[in-house]
Amino acid sequence: MKIAYDARLSLGQYRGMGRFLRFLIQGRECEFLGFCATGEGDASLKLVAAGFSFYPLWEQVSLPHLISIRNINTFLAPYNTAPLRLPRRVKLVLVVHDLIFMEPLPPSKSMYQNIGRLYRRLVVPRAIRRADVVVTVSHYTAELLVSRFALDSRKVRVIPNSIGEEWFGDDIERAIQPRYVLVVAGEAPSKNLSRAIAAFAQCRNLGDDLRLRLKVAGVKERFHAVYREQAHALGVEDFVDFLTYVPDAEIRGLYQQAELFVMPSLSEGFGIPVLEAMASGVPVAASSATCLPEIGGDAARYFDPYSVEDMSTTMHEILNDEGLRMEMSELGKVQARRFHPELVRKQIQSLWAEIKGTAEGALAKELAL
Repeated sequence: MKIAYDARLSLGQYRGMGRFLRFLIQGRECEFLGFCATGEGDASLKLVAAGFSFYPLWEQVSLPHLISIRNINTFLAPYNTAPLRLPRRVKLVLVVHDLIFMEPLPPSKSMYQNIGRLYRRLVVPRAIRRADVVVTVSHYTAELLVSRFALDSRKVRVIPNSIGEEWFGDDIERAIQPRYVLVVAGEAPSKNLSRAIAAFAQCRNLGDDLRLRLKVAGVKERFHAVYREQAHALGVEDFVDFLTYVPDAEIRGLYQQAELFVMPSLSEGFGIPVLEAMASGVPVAASSATCLPEIGGDAARYFDPYSVEDMSTTMHEILNDEGLRMEMSELGKVQARRFHPELVRKQIQSLWAEIKGTAEGALAKELAL
């Protein structure tokens, strides 16, 4: 039996979906075969590099050809979409991280993201119907998949995201520096960053700490100017820092030094930053939307993501109550351990055992005939 996967978003600087794929195949890097485009590579993986670099062409033209000529039995499509012209004998394991692209959100500031949303809207429903197993990262998304696409719930497996074991280690000593609120978000409309900046401005007006800052990580540098203009209009330009790419070696320290972490999203499939913040001992104020209460549990405080006033009030209450912050910090560490990699690995092992058992059973039946 041959299992292959799309490796492309797990090469180079990867997070999110690429990180989830790496966790799914951990310990099986030399067993499973990864496909990537011509010129791409990673020495830690067993790869075949061939085909187009433009992703839709790669996925719909190059991948089916590679799967066919390599006699693949099971294909793992780990990034929401999948090839639509797979050989019938190939079992498709589809990972659907979220359905944000189906939501009626305004266009992104990024043309690339807008094109990607259209592509996913076209491909994902068809891929879901074709899939033999659908993996998703939260029970919220699992229920949405079943209700929206009339998907048989017996095909769905929930395997949550996790983070490295180093996140669950001892605390580092907090440095003496201006207090700051941390937001990890992109420029996509679903990330709701504009309202978060407005809420921070209101929060500063409610408090008496004139040193309080907002640090924003995750927005591509070419979009910084748009948000700086908003901060300028709100009178907080000098108190908002937009960070470029933060390496994994530094991101944990950025969390641990924060006074408060805010997750303002309108929609999420999981919300890894909430997990990272809780594991780091940082109080979390999060949107009450979609799956975030499932991830944050009783450890976080929630707000209406469409209400700047509600967001700012929640931030203010946490920032001005040291006892509450200490309580939230301890609760967050406990909640984060529900997603510890050791627990998630057991679920992944069960998934591969099931897939291999099903495939081997089908192969034995075919040979008997």
